[in-house]
Amino acid sequence: MATQAQPGPVDLERREFHLSLFACLAITILAAGLALLMYPAVFSNHEAFPPRAPQVAFFGFCALACLLVAYILDRQLTIHRLRVQIAMDRQRASEALRQASADLLSTMPNFNTFEDRLTMEVRRAVAADLKLSVLVISVKLHAAFSDPGLGMAALGDAAKAVSRKLREQDSIYILRPAFFGVILPGVGQTAAQRVSSRLAEGLSDAAGANERFTFKIEAISYPEQTSSAHDLELVVSGWLPEGGSKDPAGKDSHIYV
Repeated sequence: MATQAQPGPVDLERREFHLSLFACLAITILAAGLALLMYPAVFSNHEAFPPRAPQVAFFGFCALACLLVAYILDRQLTIHRLRVQIAMDRQRASEALRQASADLLSTMPNFNTFEDRLTMEVRRAVAADLKLSVLVISVKLHAAFSDPGLGMAALGDAAKAVSRKLREQDSIYILRPAFFGVILPGVGQTAAQRVSSRLAEGLSDAAGANERFTFKIEAISYPEQTSSAHDLELVVSGWLPEGGSKDPAGKDSHIYV
């Protein structure tokens, strides 16, 4: 059985407006009918009541009915203005978040900086006999968020989610559009898997219930899986859209979400 579609905000506002008009019309008709019935008794019978008391009550009733109708109309107009204002505030807030995300992406270090830092970290790891891991995170936007503004906001949220899960000595870079690189000094293969799982949790939260994007995390470690900075760069380049071949040994690890 097909389920009935839920009405949207515009439909709900239109229905409430129609209900308010119906209430005003009903009050006007009932008040006018009652006033017509009261009119002969008020203006023709002067024996039972003082001359002005029924007339004051009659005009007071008419004024009260008019005030009630005016109140309902004013309430509806006030609600409409508030909803328009709230919608504009939400739009401005959304634009501010998108701009903040765009600014974050524009200030992130690029692929050239990533290569320089990777070479330096590999030299440090070789000299001090330390481990080193590199993560490449690819983000695929949902079709509903293909708009440039929405896409930038989603990528910015993904970058912030990754940054919050990193240590002070770790660093994140934007390698290509929707591709992030992370350098983890002193982290071996096993620890890199734990970091990847932690990042996957943060990215899942950033994607939200409507799944703004999906992602894939790939990890490579030195010296367990590679033996030089050149090998690390080859593996990372192979994971990027313009990259070359994958690690021929097939030792790279993946997390698909």
